[in-house]
Amino acid sequence: MIDNRKFKKIFIKESIGSRNYFSYRSDLILYKVLLSILIFLTILLISDDISLSLLISGEVFLIFTLINKLNMDRKRNEGENQLILKRKKEHFKKKLEEININDFELLIGFLFEKKGCKNFVKKGRHTYLAEKEGLINCIKIYRLYENIELERIDVRNLVTYMCQNNIRIGYLITTGSLSEGAKELLEDFKDRLNITVIDFDCLFTMMEDYEILPVNDYFYNKIYEEEREKTKDIDIKKNVFENKKIVIYIFSAVFFYVASMIMPENNISRYISYYFIVLTTINIAYLVWIKYIALKN
Repeated sequence: MIDNRKFKKIFIKESIGSRNYFSYRSDLILYKVLLSILIFLTILLISDDISLSLLISGEVFLIFTLINKLNMDRKRNEGENQLILKRKKEHFKKKLEEININDFELLIGFLFEKKGCKNFVKKGRHTYLAEKEGLINCIKIYRLYENIELERIDVRNLVTYMCQNNIRIGYLITTGSLSEGAKELLEDFKDRLNITVIDFDCLFTMMEDYEILPVNDYFYNKIYEEEREKTKDIDIKKNVFENKKIVIYIFSAVFFYVASMIMPENNISRYISYYFIVLTTINIAYLVWIKYIALKN
């Protein structure tokens, strides 16, 4: 049984990138509380009506609670799309690395049949001709490994073959990238030949369009199983002791201390400011220890 709450956390973590999930959630809550208290103190200072101040600050709190929820839902959807897309591409890349060149060429032929091409004929090493709408298409396939570029001479072979056989429509299939020389040669012949480069991303899009990849449930299950294998311990130190937190703690301490000075009878603001002063002191001491003392030891 898939835990939707756990998926929500996974997708949000993917969406916020390098930021810590717990830290991100706690920041949203902290901003909401600080803003509500600021509104409360401002209205109280202006009107001296505690009921009105509580009402308006409560409304602000509820509004930002709704805004935060909508924001988290948006982050969840963004993270879900990003993570599923990433896992699909990883799956496709892995499968491409596993299959041999003959199977890869069979896959290309299948994809082009889906595009409406027919009468495939092999005309040389990794070179095929196919018919579409009465026109002959030339398909050149280069299955390259990671970080290998398609060179100018490879493109020249395709251009030469098309020119010699009076073929104007061509497809250059590659799982690698094109070198600058290859790109320049394609640019030089763009007025005479209609050559379309189909790289890894284009192949992946075709696989998606023709629904050849596994359904999304397969990737949800993979993500869930991988998450279960990870440690469940939460590193609280990384959530509380963080450089960015110091600025928030200092601002909060100053804010509540000033509020206590403006309203001397409000002891709560003063105690809250003391709390943030303690957090700031502990945070700075911890970071100094980690950065200078612990490293020397």
